[in-house]
Amino acid sequence: MPPSDAKLGAVDPLSPHVTRALWYVDVLNARGVAVTPHELDRFAITEPPRASIRQLWKYGAAFEVLGEVREAEPVAGYMFAMGWIRGDDRGVELTTKGRAVLSAGADEGQLKQVAEPVVTDIELNPQDPLVFTTLTRRFAEAGAGMLVDPYIKADMLGWLTEATSLSRILISKKENRERSLIAVALDTLPRGNTIEVRATDSPDLHDRCLIAEDGTVRLLGASVTGIGKNQTAIITPDAAIMNAYRTRYESLWKSAERVEPQPVRAAPPAAN
Repeated sequence: MPPSDAKLGAVDPLSPHVTRALWYVDVLNARGVAVTPHELDRFAITEPPRASIRQLWKYGAAFEVLGEVREAEPVAGYMFAMGWIRGDDRGVELTTKGRAVLSAGADEGQLKQVAEPVVTDIELNPQDPLVFTTLTRRFAEAGAGMLVDPYIKADMLGWLTEATSLSRILISKKENRERSLIAVALDTLPRGNTIEVRATDSPDLHDRCLIAEDGTVRLLGASVTGIGKNQTAIITPDAAIMNAYRTRYESLWKSAERVEPQPVRAAPPAAN
């Protein structure tokens, strides 16, 4: 027989300390990354760097009562200790664990296990300092999906390969110069081989959208390159419109030409 409640005693609510550790394991496990007991304990006992109070002022008047102004603390040592980055004084890069945490879009609400309501339409305000955090979280939710963006710039590929799990990007053939830069980026980026880019000259390629791994479609009001510069939004259409976009762009993908990775060409030697 199961033990009685009296024998079990009162069950205390989980402390933030334990909740934070549970969140960490759940985030990494959901992305196929194992966490050893030693790594979990290290995460639990290592205090994260404090944020600047100036950045948090808008969250309440409690900081005003404290009467202190605190600068944000450095984060590199903490991230090294957590195994989220690797490298040396010449440069660092995200590890598998670091990419998993980034793709989870961890923020204060997640750490406190505050349930986020289901959001279908999302405003992307260029004045919002967290606009790219919001964008990253929504793109990460798409899993190994496809981004349709005719005029995406090559300099966005680093963010897409490191912070999301997208596996495909459909672009327009009209941007010849940008297509060449994308080909070079695919060859030079550390994770350029995780994503396939195809280009089409079809006039049917116009609207930007994100087709998730599960088939869900979200419309983007602007090119990814313009987010953070212009007011726009992510819109979730009804099922019929989703199906129309998904059918059209999957068909264009099949007939599109693959953008092959291209190494950087060395400059020809100067003539004597």
